[in-house]
Amino acid sequence: MIQSMKNIERSNIDSELLRTFLAIAETKNLTQAANLLNRTQSAISVQIRKLEEALDTCLFYRQPRGMLLTESGHRLLPEATVLVNDIDRISRLFSNKLTGQISIGVPDDFSRPWLEAILRQFALRHPDVDVTVNGSFSENFPQAISKGELDMALYTVGPDESCDDIICQEEMVWAVTDNFITEPEKPLPLALFNRECWWREAAVKALSNAGVNYRIAFSSESLSGIIAAINAGLVIGMLSRSSLQPHMRELSNVDGLPELPVSTTILLSGPQDTPLTQAMSQVITEVTH
Repeated sequence: MIQSMKNIERSNIDSELLRTFLAIAETKNLTQAANLLNRTQSAISVQIRKLEEALDTCLFYRQPRGMLLTESGHRLLPEATVLVNDIDRISRLFSNKLTGQISIGVPDDFSRPWLEAILRQFALRHPDVDVTVNGSFSENFPQAISKGELDMALYTVGPDESCDDIICQEEMVWAVTDNFITEPEKPLPLALFNRECWWREAAVKALSNAGVNYRIAFSSESLSGIIAAINAGLVIGMLSRSSLQPHMRELSNVDGLPELPVSTTILLSGPQDTPLTQAMSQVITEVTH
């Protein structure tokens, strides 16, 4: 059984061990937790093992598809959350307090775990700042920033565009559901965005250059629509690897499909660099690197 919180305090447990525990509990995945904490998977494995040894209990069930909390893990979760929040609150007492508003554009294909981590970390550090998130298409963001409608934006660029301030890069893959059946004698049913963007152009160009016969079986303005069509088992679609869901699988060269370019996300900011944009940029960089 897990120790009482008084015993935990006497054990002098490093708060970073608790942060690691919370990251794994949230993502249920060592790789995603490592990305959130900007650490290697082996490093956080060592940290969670140290925490389990200190508490003399098992906190997670290790399973092929993820990490699930044990009974002890569930008991620790609310206590660890309170302790980490208290530590962050105390640290803010001795830091410069930011107030005001900041608006940030985020494309709908941006990694959801990263976005959640960015918003959570920023709110913990700067609780008196109001954040507005504009979820839209990347191609809308430069104009919105120039008009002053956004302070900054995460912007997805195509493989042929030169860029600075790279936030992250993700591999693009061909995704289908586990029950999708490829019929070689028929054109490949494809899901695409119904608007001009590098994502659509990259998929069409890759298939055309490889001589793959395809048809546009489904089109959508949003990524959620593309994912819904893939989940229905009707089509194949191009997704970032982080967007893959547990019941999806990748198709590759072995299946007769071409390689895809890498998706690059950069950070756009307005002409005025403010303490708020600096603070948000710092959190984004810490979470994604």
